[in-house]
Amino acid sequence: MKRLFNRLALRFAPFTVRIMGADRTYTHKAHSFADALSWAQQYPADWGRVVITGRFNRTIAERAQA
Repeated sequence: MKRLFNRLALRFAPFTVRIMGADRTYTHKAHSFADALSWAQQYPADWGRVVITGRFNRTIAERAQA
């Protein structure tokens, strides 16, 4: 039951963080903008492009590859 609740909670998280590297795209979900920024900080600036989008796929923040 706990696993189902966690999946539903992540599915309805309002922020999506996408890290687009050279060969893969990583996606993380976050419940707050601070959490989304925390995910973005986990990846170095020269590794890839980072895009944070809101609930309706509106771009909120973006960091280009250095």
